[in-house]
Amino acid sequence: MRTHVSLAFKTLALLAAASLAACGGGGSTTSSIPVAPTGSKVLNNIVGVGDSLTAGYQSGGFLGDTSLADPFYPGLNVPPGQESGWWSEFYMAATGANYTTMANPATSVLPLIAKPGLSNQLVPNNPAVTGVNLPFLPLSQAIPGHGCDAFSKAGYSLSTFGTTRMNPAASPKDLGVPGITLHEAITMYQPNEATCAALPGPLAILQPLLSEAGPFYPVLGTYASTVSPLTMLNAAVAQRPTLTTVWLGANDVLHYTFSGGAFTGVDTTAAQTQADMTQIITSLQKSGSAVVVANLPNVLQTPFFFSIAMPTSAQQCSLQANLYCLLVSPLVGLPAANAQAIVNGMATQYSLGTTGYVTLEGVIAELSASTPFSVNLDQAAGGNGNGSMYINAAFAPKVQAENDALNTGINAAAAATGAALVDVKTVFEDIYTGNTADPSAALALSVNPGKCCSLAYYGGLLSFDGLHPSNTGYALIADMFIQAVDAKFGTSVAPVSPAAVYNGTGPIPFPDPYAQH
Repeated sequence: MRTHVSLAFKTLALLAAASLAACGGGGSTTSSIPVAPTGSKVLNNIVGVGDSLTAGYQSGGFLGDTSLADPFYPGLNVPPGQESGWWSEFYMAATGANYTTMANPATSVLPLIAKPGLSNQLVPNNPAVTGVNLPFLPLSQAIPGHGCDAFSKAGYSLSTFGTTRMNPAASPKDLGVPGITLHEAITMYQPNEATCAALPGPLAILQPLLSEAGPFYPVLGTYASTVSPLTMLNAAVAQRPTLTTVWLGANDVLHYTFSGGAFTGVDTTAAQTQADMTQIITSLQKSGSAVVVANLPNVLQTPFFFSIAMPTSAQQCSLQANLYCLLVSPLVGLPAANAQAIVNGMATQYSLGTTGYVTLEGVIAELSASTPFSVNLDQAAGGNGNGSMYINAAFAPKVQAENDALNTGINAAAAATGAALVDVKTVFEDIYTGNTADPSAALALSVNPGKCCSLAYYGGLLSFDGLHPSNTGYALIADMFIQAVDAKFGTSVAPVSPAAVYNGTGPIPFPDPYAQH
């Protein structure tokens, strides 16, 4: 999952071809399926397969180093995401490891990314330092503020990727590769571009869809000498895990969405999704692993997407990301009449109707303009902004249909193979609607009512990019995985408390920096 996207998608054939570049090979095909362990033995060797959500990506950045100084807040460091991700929190609860172990390059099972990290990290602005009166800096100015520099370029080569990691010789258990799609977890065996430098000519339109290329070797590179072909699935199978967590598919939805529906080189049907997920699950089961998989939240309910519909109540503003609610909130502070006029104008200009959305990237573009809300979002996107800057009324149902197809396929694969299922979709929907009859939704909504945790922007569940969870959100997801594993495999892992993580009294030894207190 990525927050930086572009709308210059013109050639469908090129897009589909790019998705197949550097792909080949597949999962293990052991002839018989051994009996997976049960009870406490399930926890002996835990491996994670996934994308940026499993990797612990936060607020647009991929960082494990705890010592990156925050240039906008003197005396503070940028909070690393990897150690605070759900997989790290799940692993700590299941094995007895602690935060110090996970943050220490000598003992961590994470592929700790060194400072300044891969990708820019979106942080609150400090006007006293920057002189800019905006709630957030433009993505181009966010921490760490580097582009395609020597640090980033090193990740694309087997001979140099180690310089991007704090523990270059370690063999990580968390194999989450930011940007990777469901099918790529099976087939991708090397970066599908050679460098982060801009692709030439018409190929430049593919750049945003190759987001998995930069972190591929930094995560999987240490397995290159022992696993062939070097796919994420093969690296996981080679470790003979007793339990594998699998959470994939979010990038299939996002690549489709951010391209305005032009990019179809991803899983787009329930049948495709079920086939790919089944291959992953059964390959792991053949290696002797118990498997737990998660489905996907409805992406349009995450606070990267601001609904254009006028809110019907104050409660709706507290639960959901809504453009009008954001504009009148303390983060932006516009008078109600001005906010209403902006919402109406954008709805008309971009054919949003009452069912469309403006994305966080579109909001940042407007707030960053010398005259706020004077930007043409189509021009800012370099073409048609539908997909990255906004989602119009005609496209929104197509995004939802893609999201639903992925979830149907994931659920079917779990049911057919006997894998445990974490129903993230339902829990996030219940948080979105305030349904406290759902125990996990009630747990999130009760952390600090009015401040944390909901799916409103800066509602505490997600970090500042609106797509990747906060420490508290990751804790909720870790607890959901624990419940699913305990119920399916007879383990008794201690729960992870979202409230304790929010307050800094749980496994993460500092209060959640992405949630209001």
